[in-house]
Amino acid sequence: MMPLDARRAGLINIILGILTVGSSLITYWMLASSIRVFTNPLLHALELLAYLAFSSSIVGLAAFLIGFKSLLDSHGSMQSDWPSLKAVVGRILLVPKYFHTMLTSTILYGLFYAVVSTTIIYRPDMNFAADYFVSIPSVVTTVCCAGPGFIPIFTVYLTNHLGLLVIPVNVIMMITISSLVGLNVALGHFTFENRPKGTGLRCLGGFGAVVGLFTSCPTCAGLFLGNLIQAAGTEAIAMTLAVYQPWLVGFAFFLLGGSNFLLVRSIRQALYGQCRFSARSK
Repeated sequence: MMPLDARRAGLINIILGILTVGSSLITYWMLASSIRVFTNPLLHALELLAYLAFSSSIVGLAAFLIGFKSLLDSHGSMQSDWPSLKAVVGRILLVPKYFHTMLTSTILYGLFYAVVSTTIIYRPDMNFAADYFVSIPSVVTTVCCAGPGFIPIFTVYLTNHLGLLVIPVNVIMMITISSLVGLNVALGHFTFENRPKGTGLRCLGGFGAVVGLFTSCPTCAGLFLGNLIQAAGTEAIAMTLAVYQPWLVGFAFFLLGGSNFLLVRSIRQALYGQCRFSARSK
């Protein structure tokens, strides 16, 4: 069993991460929204604050993920006749191959999601330098005005055809949803390799949850948004995302969370219930 201090440190990292992300973005939004007349010095100051707020939110998100992983590891090392669901997840992720499955799936899905959600923008039929009168490469910061988490916006022009649209809420959502997808795939990998054989249908209920349906829904929404704004500029992209983002967040988290919950519950039943079997750990 990991010491109690390790679990406490995980909880502290999670709390500090959430507070850092929320306070950084809300504080910046409050400051930007309070300004009625923008002067060049104020715009320059807001731009510096924008980088600080975004960097702080990324650090906070990293702290949250590290704390969550530490918490799972501490529970995964505990033994119990009927462990909690997070203890089951922790045990699975302590196995290197399942952790590597989650990490690889998270990265690959994150890249794919960045493309379909227009965080990564590729427009071969456009010339960014000529159309938007910008230098290549360069970063244009939009310091105002939108809701909390939707400002600041960083438009990164990498080449004349390739760019990034960095919106804090979109980046946070991309990381968290990709992590949920990675966990979903890792649980599916464990389920497939350790599927019970020779058991009745009662023991199989819920064990074969369909991973693909739940992991594809955020992508479908991202493709829908991408099709809406193919011919639009970066400001139109930001406005479109602001309208659909809350629905996309709620829908994706509901489906992915529900899928992971069903998988973990059925895995616990198979590992510790009447349908008990021995999991392969190599």
